Amino acid sequence: ASGPLLALRPARRVWAIDRADVPAVAALADRVFLVETSEREKTGTDPVFPKTGSVPVFSGGDSGIFEALASLGREAASEAASRASAGELAAHWDAAVRAHQAGATDVARAEYDWVLERQGGHAPARYLRAILERERGAIDDALDGLRAAVAAAPEFDGARAALANLLVDSGDAAGARALVREGLALSTRSGALWRALGRADLVQRDGSSAATAFGEAIAREPDNAEAHYNQGVALQMRNDLAGAARAYQRALALQPDLVAAEFNLGVVFDQQGNVDAAVAAFTQALARAPANVAAHKALAETLLAAGRVDAWAAAFEHFARNCPDHPAAAAQALEVCALRGDYPRLEACLDDLRRGRYTAGDATEMLDALQQLIYLLHFFDVEPELIARYERSHADLARRVYGDPWPRATPRRPGRLRVGYLSGDFRNHVMGKMMWEALRHHDRGRFEVFGYATTDASDAWTDRIRTAFARFDTVASLSDDDAARRIAQDDLDLLVDLSTHTKGSRPGILARKPARVQVTHVATAGATAMSTIDFKLTDRHADVEGSATPGVEPLLAMDGCVYPWRRVEPAPADLFRRDVLGIAADAIVIGAFSIPLKLSRRCLALWRDVLVRIPRAVLAFSPVNPALRATYVHLATHAGIDGDRVVFIPQGRDDAENQARYRSVDFVLDPMPYGGVNGTIEALGMGVPVVTLVGSRHAERSSYSILVNLGVTDTIAHTEAEYVDIAARLAGDAPLMRSTRDAIARAIAHSALTDMPSHTRNLERAYLSALAQRAPEALSMADGGRQPGAQAVDAAPAWGNDGRLA
Repeated sequence: ASGPLLALRPARRVWAIDRADVPAVAALADRVFLVETSEREKTGTDPVFPKTGSVPVFSGGDSGIFEALASLGREAASEAASRASAGELAAHWDAAVRAHQAGATDVARAEYDWVLERQGGHAPARYLRAILERERGAIDDALDGLRAAVAAAPEFDGARAALANLLVDSGDAAGARALVREGLALSTRSGALWRALGRADLVQRDGSSAATAFGEAIAREPDNAEAHYNQGVALQMRNDLAGAARAYQRALALQPDLVAAEFNLGVVFDQQGNVDAAVAAFTQALARAPANVAAHKALAETLLAAGRVDAWAAAFEHFARNCPDHPAAAAQALEVCALRGDYPRLEACLDDLRRGRYTAGDATEMLDALQQLIYLLHFFDVEPELIARYERSHADLARRVYGDPWPRATPRRPGRLRVGYLSGDFRNHVMGKMMWEALRHHDRGRFEVFGYATTDASDAWTDRIRTAFARFDTVASLSDDDAARRIAQDDLDLLVDLSTHTKGSRPGILARKPARVQVTHVATAGATAMSTIDFKLTDRHADVEGSATPGVEPLLAMDGCVYPWRRVEPAPADLFRRDVLGIAADAIVIGAFSIPLKLSRRCLALWRDVLVRIPRAVLAFSPVNPALRATYVHLATHAGIDGDRVVFIPQGRDDAENQARYRSVDFVLDPMPYGGVNGTIEALGMGVPVVTLVGSRHAERSSYSILVNLGVTDTIAHTEAEYVDIAARLAGDAPLMRSTRDAIARAIAHSALTDMPSHTRNLERAYLSALAQRAPEALSMADGGRQPGAQAVDAAPAWGNDGRLA
């Protein structure tokens, strides 16, 4: 009740005498005296502290108050404040606060300065003056002012909390934690201090400590929506999804317009598999903030994963209307137009990308959108220079957003060459399963191998892959800085990224460069487009010497095929018989086991020509999500393919059943311009021919590299006409079909492509070449076997950014 009076500063000093059961307005006081109330005082039985209502009576020496009073007179005589009347001070203070509240910052600054010139230890003036500096972006001045306020009044919780929060925002979370804990040692009653501590804990990815801190804040300020929201963030960080959902719902009950809580609630529901609730939460967030890019993207991803293609397309239209110039909307436009078969609008979007139309959003949003775009552009018939241009833009922006790489760790610790693998797919995922054989065949006498998972997902495949590593760590809950520090502790000579820009990727870790040399493997046909990546791994067939458009990452060509061979035994039961699937016994079944995004306009036009040449042929799709069947039919019929010539072979329950699908397939058509990898290897593993059209970009050469390395080249086409001819000959020439299948079977039994120990030796030679070029000291200091000679290094040359062999 005395707060309004104290805010007017009726005296030169305001002191608060504070008891545990009578909180004082500490933010308005220059000094707070803490007095512990005894049980006898509470009952009025203490002879020294008789019961006198809510105000304690002090005896000499208690709490230092009399010493403080004695010094007050001495200080008052010398203070500049004695030159101004109490009325003048109060008037200027009141003018400063009113101007600040009204947004008249220049007036407020001048009035605060007037007060501080005459009363330099006035902590509230120091505090509010610093807030003005913070609001105008003068962070260093704001930090200095808040430090002065805390020094003048250590018990001033508001100033201490503001300083801690600003330290967190400036990247000094550790300093913020120390500052807050110092304040809590004086008093634990401040909700603001507990909230500031929780924020610092969150930044340091300490979900458990943050949840505790926000719990303490809520106990003191149960109606603070921000505290409930941040407790939800902490609980979500700990993977306590149910607790996080309740925290977000409490925050929204207190502050219904808290869009961040609505968005995070949607993320939690999505993680729990509650699609309807997630969609409702994202939709509500967008109703309150129609230009929220993160909510638009999350809603789209949730709807598409659920197979709700029509709702997904409708959500995109809302995104495009509200964020027409945002590159994330352009990325989604590419997908939506491709799956709708809306080619005019698709070409218009690509033209806008060429013209550089999409520039909205902050730097972080732009970077995230560029990562989507440099992945998606490989699915479309665009000039390589367009992809390279966006890769260069990404590299420049990544350096600005993530900062400079860390200095190289020196000196190197003794030991074998240390190689680490960073991936979000060490689980039942195609990339993790493809890499398993390569990982387990590493030469342990020469290499110590580490694994770093960027997701918490774990299954039986994770347990299997874990055995390939000397140590396996999960860095999913760590910040990019902390994850990079954790990796750097292992003193890696080489770090191999297996994710590029697919789900689970962590480019922010790679930006710190926690290893001496960094190489990106082919999770996609593209690159990470980061200057901290020393090489993109490839082979001599997947990329063409001299044809590469200048990009960011030099190419490192390994011997053999860059794609690891994966052998899968098919299920013995014939689950996909033609009679069960309703396919005529004499039909030519052409396998097209591709995601819809790979069915480009050119691809479907050529497949239509193939079907014209083979009247008995049907095109067999196998959607991962059955809800996408209508999309495949729409795309096919839109390209002029009769719906009666489209059949579906369902997905199996496991890899063995999926492999068995190929017993019903005569041959496979490789899509374009983004060809297959796993689908090509699966088909060849069952002896099924794969017809591919080789192009100039890596995405158009993956199946080509596999077939050349296998030694089966009769189904490789170099023109569109040849592509159709090969398919027609396979369908009409039974002896040719048998000889091609026989050639595949012989090659699989004897080719170096399927010899995984040899593949790993080739991979290791490429790693040695990378180290020889970028960190030769690692080779000279490593022990544990023969050091690489010139021949080993030369076996895996690097290609420069101009496409020439380096």
